[in-house]
Amino acid sequence: MLNQMMAATPNAKVEFLTDAVMWHGELNAEGWLRVRIDRRDKSANALSQAMLVELERLLAEIKRNPAVRGVIFFSGKPGSFIVGADVTEMKSLTSSRAAELSQFGQRVFEQVETMHVPTVALISGACLGGGLEFAMSCRYRIADDHVKTLLGLPEVKLGLIPGWGGTVRLPRLIGLIESLPMILTGRTLNGRQARSKGLVHDVVPIEALPFVGEELLRTVAKFGTARAIFKRPKRSWLSRLMESFPPLRSFAFGRAEKETLKQTKGRYPAPLAALETLRAGFRQPPSIGFAAESAAIKRLAESPVTHECLRLFFLQEEAKKPASIDSSSSQQTPTRDAAVIGAGAMGSGIALLMAQKGIWTRLKDINPEFLSKGLATARKQIQADLKRKKITAIQATDTLDRLRPTTDHSGFNQTDIVIEAIVEELAIKQSVFRELAKSTSPTTVLATNTSSLLVKEIAAGVPHPERVVGLHFFNPPLQMPLVEIVRTEQTSSAALATAFSLTQRLGKTAVIVRDCPGFLVNRLLAPYMNEAGYLLLEVDDPLEIDRAAVEFGMPMGPLELTDLVGLEVAQHVAANMHAAYGERMTPAPLWAALKEIASSEPHAAKTLLVGKGSRKKLNPAVRRAIAKVRQSGLYSVPGGTPAQDDITQRLIHSIINEAARCLDEKIVDKPEDIDLAMVFGTGFAPFRGGPMRFAETTGWNQVISDLERHAAGRPRLAPSAALRILAQGHHN
Repeated sequence: MLNQMMAATPNAKVEFLTDAVMWHGELNAEGWLRVRIDRRDKSANALSQAMLVELERLLAEIKRNPAVRGVIFFSGKPGSFIVGADVTEMKSLTSSRAAELSQFGQRVFEQVETMHVPTVALISGACLGGGLEFAMSCRYRIADDHVKTLLGLPEVKLGLIPGWGGTVRLPRLIGLIESLPMILTGRTLNGRQARSKGLVHDVVPIEALPFVGEELLRTVAKFGTARAIFKRPKRSWLSRLMESFPPLRSFAFGRAEKETLKQTKGRYPAPLAALETLRAGFRQPPSIGFAAESAAIKRLAESPVTHECLRLFFLQEEAKKPASIDSSSSQQTPTRDAAVIGAGAMGSGIALLMAQKGIWTRLKDINPEFLSKGLATARKQIQADLKRKKITAIQATDTLDRLRPTTDHSGFNQTDIVIEAIVEELAIKQSVFRELAKSTSPTTVLATNTSSLLVKEIAAGVPHPERVVGLHFFNPPLQMPLVEIVRTEQTSSAALATAFSLTQRLGKTAVIVRDCPGFLVNRLLAPYMNEAGYLLLEVDDPLEIDRAAVEFGMPMGPLELTDLVGLEVAQHVAANMHAAYGERMTPAPLWAALKEIASSEPHAAKTLLVGKGSRKKLNPAVRRAIAKVRQSGLYSVPGGTPAQDDITQRLIHSIINEAARCLDEKIVDKPEDIDLAMVFGTGFAPFRGGPMRFAETTGWNQVISDLERHAAGRPRLAPSAALRILAQGHHN
């Protein structure tokens, strides 16, 4: 398999491991073995058990060949190094097999770490999870400065922890204090950030990356080390003290545990398992840390929370290839030039997001003052990214150059897509779309970011309505991962494919929904938030409503969510939902009472809650509105004060009930679309898997029974026919 005539043919390039399918080695005359990592059956390198077996065989070959003086690992996949372990293998892994795979990976990477020759990882693109654990086992790591180059250990997001030595090597490389947020939250670093923390030795332009490996090895061969060319960043004295002094180290772990419990409410076992593993292995022989990792992996593989996190990951992956999208090149128009109408918070955020992704973007507003504010917001965000070393000064300049303000339609005929993000008034939107029809090419996709109006009504009267589509971003668009793509009966497959292609380029998770009032997420949230208005009239302690929702696993309660959206907006949406769906969406009488108070005291009834943190309490104006409704007899309270379980059921089961109707009306294709949209659009308790998964786990008949009990005196909560059919289907 190996060419033993290397010395006799000094200029030859010798192929290594010729029957390999994933690791391709080529040895040059200087003795540098360049190993291309290229898994042929995947679009990105994901470490499978077979890859680890082949890597171990490669390492054995290297040890037996005296001609090898150094090894360079690089990826054969543009845009990614190694994205992590092959998660598909975890679908059927038992806890004991998970532990065995962890131990096997640790063993292989330990062989990399103890190689008798220097090893270099040239990192371009995603280097995550097992990929970073592999890179950390190499002696040297060089990253490029491309925006796609990210390093991190995101296993906690899958309900797991690093299992191939990550909890041992990362603290050793960058220190315990810097390691904690990366391991406990899955935080990623770009190349420059990784260099500043000591995770990589250097960052070079992407064009230079293929050439630096051999130069590095030549330096090592000449001087025995590369320390002369790399300056390791110094850790702060406080960080070194906390790691060295056991009481301070215990304090650091305790603080991290307290913060983790605060963020996760103790519902996610992976971060706590990671902390336990770090405690056990820090400043101990590596074997102790490795053993703690494998033991934790074994426990987590049995956890229902891990199963739900993995399921959501697979749903996210499936959403990248929806059956309703024609991905052929003839259908998709890659977005090179775009425009956004409206320079408010949403419009400027969408425009900045596109500019960051390399799209030339016009930001239009008829009001120069609004345009100026929108650009100022974008600049502020870019400066914040620059300060955090998320981007370089050149990248910041490039982004701003691609963001072009305008007050007219100049150049709109060159755009591939235009996204409207203005006030939620149908007549105004229709007028804007008629203007866009005149100023754009007939093939330009016209998208609306409306959250409550029908897309087909916005498109009424527009020539070529088949190019109109809904692109509903969630606020803030830079952070929120979900986009609803709304198709009307007239939307063409080409427009749909172009819109979907854009969401993928922006790094968003897209769910395709059919046109209806509220689309999917807002339609499901409407009964949830409206029920909170009814509950305010029934409970003794109004804050118990939010506590019940948060205890269930929602990121915030419906009262806080209403204030976040804006009370006036919430009232407007409630009225729209009532008009669209009738009696079951009748707004709680409290909303009308609050509107009446606001008419005479506009500043008194702006929010439901006042104060912050533990001092948050119900707005006195809301208390007056509650008293007014109770005295008026407009709403008779059935039964006594609801218990916390009753509050939770009325809130969450309302979502499930409406979700069943959405499935029956084919607003989405499958229940998994609902789970994905609610988790990524609203933060619906990921550890519960989404509303449909929660109903399945609870039992469909149990959900129906609970709704029947709560519906006594509250017909809006009666189980829908669609829910009964769904339950019957699952029962059969």
